[in-house]
Amino acid sequence: MKNENFTCKNCGGMMKYDPKSQNLKCENCGNEIELPKKISLVRHVLSQYEYNLKKIPEEKTTVIQCESCGATIELSSEKSSANCPYCGSNIVVSEKIMSILEPDGLRPFLIEQKEVKMIFSNWIKKRWFAPNALKNLYQTGKIMGIYLPYWSFDNDADCDYFAEGGIDRTEEYEEDGKTYTRTITDWYPVSGNIQNEFIDVVVPGTRSLQRKLLNKLPEFSVESTIKFNSGYLAGFSSEVFKVPMRDGYEQAKNVMRNTLESLVSSDVLRNYDHVRGIRMNVSWYNEYYRLLMLPVYSTSYLYDKKVYQVVINGENGAITGEYPKSVIKIALAILAGIIIAIIIYNLLKN
Repeated sequence: MKNENFTCKNCGGMMKYDPKSQNLKCENCGNEIELPKKISLVRHVLSQYEYNLKKIPEEKTTVIQCESCGATIELSSEKSSANCPYCGSNIVVSEKIMSILEPDGLRPFLIEQKEVKMIFSNWIKKRWFAPNALKNLYQTGKIMGIYLPYWSFDNDADCDYFAEGGIDRTEEYEEDGKTYTRTITDWYPVSGNIQNEFIDVVVPGTRSLQRKLLNKLPEFSVESTIKFNSGYLAGFSSEVFKVPMRDGYEQAKNVMRNTLESLVSSDVLRNYDHVRGIRMNVSWYNEYYRLLMLPVYSTSYLYDKKVYQVVINGENGAITGEYPKSVIKIALAILAGIIIAIIIYNLLKN
């Protein structure tokens, strides 16, 4: 197992990836080494997965030696980069991530860790239902910049569908001597076919962070990923994938089916007023996958004895997370809504 220490040739100091210059930068003298930024367009047909997948090591930890201070440290099977706890050197176990499956592309960090404090503060201040005390809370020591594995899928879909289309009509009826009108919907069987090309449907390949948070995180620029280079991992943590590709593909196809259902609905509504009972028979073809490493900041905070997790897109600073809700604020909002409803009702009544 090969491990790489990124030390400065000028002063011997530690070098780490700098999101602003997108190069390796020495923390002592400021010396920079340019990192390659070649765009990667590699993708694989699904049937190549088992062939490309090398045997996953059974050991849960990897023992490596820091080349800077000589200390022996353990690295869990999920991690492929870390900092030496004795001298602080940035260590990337480059062959570890390759030993499972070589990443096909990477998006580097463009947001610095020091910017995360402001991003978090601005985000929590806009959570109206969050307790006021929370808006001054920030725990710098718990920020972690980590490259997470994601699966990206491309395919074509051919979809035969069956549904019911509804057409509205108006009819008159009498009640208590008065004539009224009402809308009646007549339903008819509908069938058809749609096709769609899906490009870069991305799903997380990690189990470390909550999937519901990662799914809410705004998208990365995966259409322009660069060729993997371990220098981008220096100073950051990283993980090897824990979600197998074919499991990820099933998750991605659920996303695609939702898109297809929306397309079917739109197709029916071109000729009908309503649609219901959509059933689809989907054929998938031209199926490809990519393994990507994408930058995420993860932080958590403790409030009222409960831990809440927040994740931040390390490329564009988009943020999503959990936060406690103030019961008092929610009660006041409900009360305000009731008062407004009463005022509107009285105005309409008069």
